Parts: sequence; structure tokens; C-alpha cells
Amino acid sequence: MQYNIKLPADYDKDIIKKRVRDNGHKTDGYQDLVMKAYLIAEKGKHGNLYNEYPPFYLWRDTEGMNRFLLGGPFNNILGPFGWTSVHTWQVLNAAVTKTDTR
Repeated sequence: MQYNIKLPADYDKDIIKKRVRDNGHKTDGYQDLVMKAYLIAEKGKHGNLYNEYPPFYLWRDTEGMNRFLLGGPFNNILGPFGWTSVHTWQVLNAAVTKTDTR
């Protein structure tokens, strides 16, 4: 599952970085969550056309994902950033090793 939040060109990316630092751990151990990646795309870097915050989540099952989206932590995104489309894919195989990059 992934969603893109487009940010204004002059948006201070440190706000997103602080948000991830302060809140990213809150979904640790969330039902069916296998892994998550909090990404930041900066306009003009690596060919990016926009400033974006596009988090990515890998779920073991849809029950946890639905809980996350419908009345769960996703509400914390909707408040400050408004509604955004959520993209989902069916994963056929995934190999995940635990890494902490804090």
C-alpha cells in the first residue's frame, strides 16, 4: 500500500522528517504490518517533479491495512494533508529482513 502526498514547492521538508521521527514508531507492531518505509521526494533531486511524501507499507493481510485506513493511523494524515488516493497491489512474494535506519 502506498499513497502520495504532494507538498507545495516551498514546503519545509524538515517538517516531514520530524513527523516521521516523532510518529513513525507508532505503527510498530501494528496488526498485519510487515514493513514500512517513510519516503520523501524533493523537487529537482533525482528527476523528481514535485515535493512529495509517499509512505509505503507492506501488509501480511488486508484486515490490518483496513484498520489502518478506516479509523486508524491514516486519520493522522488526513487531518493535516487532506484526502489522498491509496494505491494497493497484490504481492506475490516478499523477503524482508529487519533493519533499523534511525
